[in-house]
Amino acid sequence: MKKALFIFLLLGSLNLLAQDEDLNALETSIQEDVTTSTTVDEGSTGSRNRWASKRSNYDVKDREGRVLDLRSVLEEGFRRNPFQQIRNQQKEQIELLKTDLYQKFWLPTVSLELQSSNHKIDRFRESSQSTPGMGAQQAPNGSLGLVIDEYTLFNWGRDYLQYQNDKQTLNRSNQQLLEARRRLKFSLISQYFNMIRVKAIKSIYQEQLRQTSFIHRLAREKLQLRKIRAQEYYQTRSEYLRAQTEYQQILYDVGLQEEELANLLGDEYRGSYRSVEQLKYVSINTSMDEALKFAQEQSVEYRNAKLAYDNASRTYEKTLKDNLPLPKFSFNLGTYRTGFDPEGTSWNYQTTPGNRNIELVAAIDMKWTLLGEGGFFNSRDNQQSFLNKRISEINFFNTRRALEVKIKTIYRTVRYLEQKVEIAQDQHKNAQKNYDSVLDNYIGGRATYSDIKLAIDNLVNSFTNSENVKYNHLQKKLELADFMGLEDFPGENFESLAQR
Repeated sequence: MKKALFIFLLLGSLNLLAQDEDLNALETSIQEDVTTSTTVDEGSTGSRNRWASKRSNYDVKDREGRVLDLRSVLEEGFRRNPFQQIRNQQKEQIELLKTDLYQKFWLPTVSLELQSSNHKIDRFRESSQSTPGMGAQQAPNGSLGLVIDEYTLFNWGRDYLQYQNDKQTLNRSNQQLLEARRRLKFSLISQYFNMIRVKAIKSIYQEQLRQTSFIHRLAREKLQLRKIRAQEYYQTRSEYLRAQTEYQQILYDVGLQEEELANLLGDEYRGSYRSVEQLKYVSINTSMDEALKFAQEQSVEYRNAKLAYDNASRTYEKTLKDNLPLPKFSFNLGTYRTGFDPEGTSWNYQTTPGNRNIELVAAIDMKWTLLGEGGFFNSRDNQQSFLNKRISEINFFNTRRALEVKIKTIYRTVRYLEQKVEIAQDQHKNAQKNYDSVLDNYIGGRATYSDIKLAIDNLVNSFTNSENVKYNHLQKKLELADFMGLEDFPGENFESLAQR
């Protein structure tokens, strides 16, 4: 009987030794990563085994990588982001189009024209059947002239209505480029703090890994002294392996966030990023009435709907005028042309074919459909234009209504998140104190493993929740500012949210 018991205990010890060797191999691989050092003093109950909750940039071991701050991120993003570079070129294109549009409407078109016929430079082969005069001319004929196109003096506002539509569309295109730049700014701010958030969460999982490693080593010592059951030892081992898995996953998430930031910056991303800044929680100081006022004047949705409504209204007005026999008043300053041919040069000037007088003329060019497409006297065309105007009008007022609902919803969400941030911060402080107390009791044998596991889980969850809620609050503030059409809230600068 004693011999069987001895063999049983020996096999158990060998099995435990084999598992410990596996654990040591795993810990050795972890120790090779300087960011996950698990070296602890198992006999110490001092601050060395406490949760390192206050760290510079949340991770004192994270010393490699390119150092970033919010201001440099914004500057580099505006300068190197490829889509922003494209928008800078598009802005120049719009300015050229605006100049063309202005001069086309307000100024006569004056052009210099040169025309020349084919003439012989050299003859490579002469036909045996060639006759005198066959082939290209020895000298060219053509003309050089200054041409001034017909200039419309008055057209009952029909051309002016189209000019206003085109002008407002180009101005809106300029606004859209500025809005895209503002959204790039918000994306840079959001992604920068998102990277900081994920790195902060990485630090809490790293600390969880350290502490579960310490608890597992402590449990192994207690098991060898027969102070705990094997079940508790295997529980600590499972928790340690789970902590390692979660830590590896958060490292992967950090890589994804750094990649996203690199794309926004237009950076080649040869390594990792790090920052010495943290997100500063600041409650919103803008009232809901102010948010509504700005949103219904400067938001993207409002401006798009207003552009469509204004253009449709002018188009309908132009359609009605086009259906009336209104004369167009114009004059022509003529064409000044010098002709040349083999016999010499000649001078010619005329305003219209066979006419050299400068005259103010009026003309009517009108067509009404009596039967067929367009309806009687173009009635269906007029009705279609009216319906387009009516549709854009309904959409415009519905956009204003939807904006009011959206702004109120976002604003209330911001206020709700502010309350959650304050609760989450208090919850984390309480979880920190609870863990410190439970850890002392567990080391002293006055607390069970379930107590220490619950304390660790509460601390990790409270820290993660605090970081997530604070970041969600920032996201909603950025969303609200975008709907208001502002880069910063009145009296508040988003760049000041980065604190060291």
